[in-house]
Amino acid sequence: MNYLAHVYLADNSEENMLGNFLGDFVNKSLENEFEYSIRQGIFMHKKLDTFTDSHPDFLNSRKRISKTNRRLAGVLIDIFYDHFLAKNWYEYSSISLEEYSENFYNILKKFSYCLPDKLIKRMPFIIEENWLVSYRNISGIEITVERIAKRFSNTKHPLVNPIDELINNYESLENDFKCFYPHAIEYANEVKRML
Repeated sequence: MNYLAHVYLADNSEENMLGNFLGDFVNKSLENEFEYSIRQGIFMHKKLDTFTDSHPDFLNSRKRISKTNRRLAGVLIDIFYDHFLAKNWYEYSSISLEEYSENFYNILKKFSYCLPDKLIKRMPFIIEENWLVSYRNISGIEITVERIAKRFSNTKHPLVNPIDELINNYESLENDFKCFYPHAIEYANEVKRML
């Protein structure tokens, strides 16, 4: 799962939403620097990643990615699933995606004093470019996957035309997501009960 899904699956507390978002920005050695309620969100993020990476629908989606990009299939599917969540937002939330995103950006600003440098540098772009809402459109996903492709361009396994993976498998990936996401919601609710 990517940013939007992690924030959505958190409980409604600001700290848990922030922690769920921070999971990709904080390594194990830095977790204890956060207050307990934020650490719970980071813990939840990691549990959700483990659940997602082994779920049959997610694994089916990964197989749809061409051999050229298969090594980073999980990264692409995480982003594509955020697209389908944003596109079908009203099936999951009574609050508009715009309002929800604005609320979350305000949480980021409020807690900026404790955010890792990596996120502080990225935060103005996340907010100004309205990343969470931009996931609703293929053009927003294209920008996101191209941003990631640049990070891997000098590696042994660069991404090649990553947006084509979404376009060429669109209906199948959306069906995978719609089968997967109710299970993710159910699992997230189980994790919340454990916290």
